[in-house]
Amino acid sequence: MREVKHFHTIMASVSSSALFLSVILQISLLWSIGSSQKTGFTSIDCGSDYASVYTDEDNIQWLSDGNLMSEGTSIALPDTGNGPVLSTMRLFNGSQSKYCYSLSNSAVKAEAFFLVRASIFPGTNPPYTPKNPDGYFRFKMIIDADQWKDVEIPYGDETWWTFDAYVRAKRSEIDVCFARITPDGDAPFISALALRPLPSTLTSTIVMNGTNRFLVCLGHSSYGVPQSGPSYISYPDDTLDRYWISHKAPDSSLNSTQKTINMSTDSIDQIPEKILQTTFTGFRSFISSWVGLEANAFHYVQFYFAEIEPLVNTTGMRVFNIFANGDLLSTEGSIDVFARVGANAVYSYRKPVRSNATGAIVFTFTSLANSTFPPFLAAAELFEFRQINALTPAPIVTTVEAIKTTLGLGRYTGDPCLPVGYGYDWLNCSSDNTGITAISLSNYQTNGSIPAELNDLTTLTEVRMNGNNLKGEIPDLSALQVLETLDLSNNNLSGSIPSYLSTLRNLKALYLQNNNLSGVIPSALLQRSQASLLTFKFSGNPSLCDSINITECSPSQSSLQAPQPLSSKSRSSTGIIVGISAAGVLLLGIAIGFIAYFIYKKKNSTLHNGTVHEGLSQVEVAESKSPVSPIVCKPIPAEQHVRRFSYREIEIATNNFTTRLGQGGFGPVYKGWLDDGRVAAIKVSSKVSNQGSKEFLNEIDLLSRLHHKSLVRLLGYSNEEKQVLVYEFMSEGSLFEHLHGPYFEHNSVLPWITRLRIILNAAEGLSYLHEGCSPQIIHRDIKSSNILLNAQMEAKISDFGISRNQLISGTGSLPTAVMGTPGYVDPEYIGSLKMTEQIDVYSFGVLLFEIVSGRPPIFESPPSKQTISITNWVKPLIPRGIIDDIVDPSLQGQYNVESVWKVVEVALMCVEMPSFKRPRISQVYRDLKEAMEIETSKSQDSY
Repeated sequence: MREVKHFHTIMASVSSSALFLSVILQISLLWSIGSSQKTGFTSIDCGSDYASVYTDEDNIQWLSDGNLMSEGTSIALPDTGNGPVLSTMRLFNGSQSKYCYSLSNSAVKAEAFFLVRASIFPGTNPPYTPKNPDGYFRFKMIIDADQWKDVEIPYGDETWWTFDAYVRAKRSEIDVCFARITPDGDAPFISALALRPLPSTLTSTIVMNGTNRFLVCLGHSSYGVPQSGPSYISYPDDTLDRYWISHKAPDSSLNSTQKTINMSTDSIDQIPEKILQTTFTGFRSFISSWVGLEANAFHYVQFYFAEIEPLVNTTGMRVFNIFANGDLLSTEGSIDVFARVGANAVYSYRKPVRSNATGAIVFTFTSLANSTFPPFLAAAELFEFRQINALTPAPIVTTVEAIKTTLGLGRYTGDPCLPVGYGYDWLNCSSDNTGITAISLSNYQTNGSIPAELNDLTTLTEVRMNGNNLKGEIPDLSALQVLETLDLSNNNLSGSIPSYLSTLRNLKALYLQNNNLSGVIPSALLQRSQASLLTFKFSGNPSLCDSINITECSPSQSSLQAPQPLSSKSRSSTGIIVGISAAGVLLLGIAIGFIAYFIYKKKNSTLHNGTVHEGLSQVEVAESKSPVSPIVCKPIPAEQHVRRFSYREIEIATNNFTTRLGQGGFGPVYKGWLDDGRVAAIKVSSKVSNQGSKEFLNEIDLLSRLHHKSLVRLLGYSNEEKQVLVYEFMSEGSLFEHLHGPYFEHNSVLPWITRLRIILNAAEGLSYLHEGCSPQIIHRDIKSSNILLNAQMEAKISDFGISRNQLISGTGSLPTAVMGTPGYVDPEYIGSLKMTEQIDVYSFGVLLFEIVSGRPPIFESPPSKQTISITNWVKPLIPRGIIDDIVDPSLQGQYNVESVWKVVEVALMCVEMPSFKRPRISQVYRDLKEAMEIETSKSQDSY
């Protein structure tokens, strides 16, 4: 059931037909939750100017969150006239698992108690539209290692929502974190944060001590407030800065006094006297309802009373019982406030209580038959008990912090492992949270050296730091005796390969290729590799040599002495040796040739059933029996694996196909999480898919060979119950979505320089398909929705694997139908059906017009409303020489005119007719690089 914050209903009745309804007002004009001169108060205005400091009307000092949070986007909201704290927010729209503020001041120390408050104001024009069709923003709040609240806020609500929790500090800071509920859920946002110290003598903090729980505050309510009274009471009336929301009542239902209330009768909870000077008075009974709670959860309620009615002057005049969901709450006896504390004195009544199955607690106050006066109520507080989780052990946290510092990963904050599911996305932690089992930092664009602190994480079984810019030597990792996989490939590491690596008894895979390592490879590693005990890759290190053929070491590893001249005898002997060696090499070559031939024959008649496939040699191409020549592509320095998944693994990865990303020609696409922690896009064949098993295996055959940074990478496949392709996940969607879809609709304009980088990436990937593979590969469906973007806004081409037979154009064979998307398809290809690389070049030209103009390939041209292609629209405009007639107006002039004209010129060449006049895509790439150089060389002042 959706929670309605501070929603509270009171019904007073004389009979069953006479009801009075009062709804607690939402907090609306608040901005007194700040970080002040009062000791222990910390108040943060989120998203405000970095240097912003101001003091509000209650002498509470507010600070910007600029020094606490480097992530997220600061957003200014329309002026509501409600004070500075409502004028900004911070939106966390990245892909991290959580974003944390570390709150601290001189009062924060272990075992101290605090009120933590998060305030959220979406405003009338929120930064984005909720993903759920019911129009509610939903995201998660976390305190330290504990899940605090799943927030639900309606779109466009002008209410300022506040959420309070009572916590006990576990160390000298308290982490308050915000996260998406699911990886593709709503992005969290926050307006303000407040930290307030609480006495350890409060009833609520005593309860926390006794139960080892923290308390989620569901409301502080003040009853019987006159219609003209304040909508809330807080600091300085409440020295603890609790918000007491007013339940305004008609005159007939309230009682008030100006007399002093005796607070000594129940002083531990420090309730403001002002609250006790007004009370709600029912008839014979009334109801107080709290709805939208966690179902069947344990809560703690505290009611406050003060007998301010002058006519009640003796015991027994006002006696009543309290029921909770129909069960008697006051089981120890009826409540008679005058009998307990006398007149004009505070009395509190507190009890644990459980919500019902619908998430509600209905409190009924009922007079005894002989009671002269009806029941009454001055104030109430309701809390929910929440489980406290121990933090990740301090030694682990210290080590992780050192690793973050070394690798520049300071943007990751909060507990590295907890809550479960909200730890750092590059860490795998053990189920009992006693250690870290895996570090997955592949392609994180990190710099620096390999942290020596890794050696302290002795529970590591997997370390993947490949594809970064790491330098220096491999440090001592000899303590990692349970390590199974170490991938340091594709970095800039130097020095020698440490001999201790051969002593890691559980090491099964070691990837060191494509670095600058030198020296001799430890023989023990080679021996383990030769014995099939270790997968060991070390190619791409020019100065590295193995210990078996040590004479092949480069001069930097061998003697630098000048060679001595040979005597005639030596020369003669050398000639004999060379001749023998040459003959031996020839015979050896012939033998290897025969062996290779038989291996090839064997591989082409046997189905391989291994679970991990490297390249084509271990993919199930035997069943396809394709007559097309094998594709050979220029190698790209990377260790690529194509994994064969079981269908059950696919079901687990997709959580039974829960999160659907879209629909393609192959079938629906789902988001999945692989067992190694990677996020994947998983394509599942649809029932109407006409792609048979032969074509599917051809596709695996093709995709297993294509390794390029600008192509979406195939991670694996399944060929059991359904045909499944597992691709790397591109978190930022497609270029189409940024130009025309949800990103653009939410005012996320793609800058011109980013557009240039994207088309450069795409041109490079297409050049690889055309000129890096033999026979060449024709994509035939280049379009903005097939250009996908990762978290770094790097572009990769997708959907190039339709079927191997259809994609190869070496002979210019005729297909049976036109492939492609209207608006992008080469008119010459439509007429001839002959596939050449120029059909992709034409589509790329349309794509260039699209990124320049921001228009789709086909659109309605005003004012005639006739459908027109972007090519036919732009060509007549070019001779006028006014770039503003063509360029996307959302760019608002933020581009270099010369670089835009350069792209337009390239686009014109790409759509030339006939097709032989078009450039090759490699030339297009070079021309676009010139456009980028023009853009980056000009100062912003030239715009």
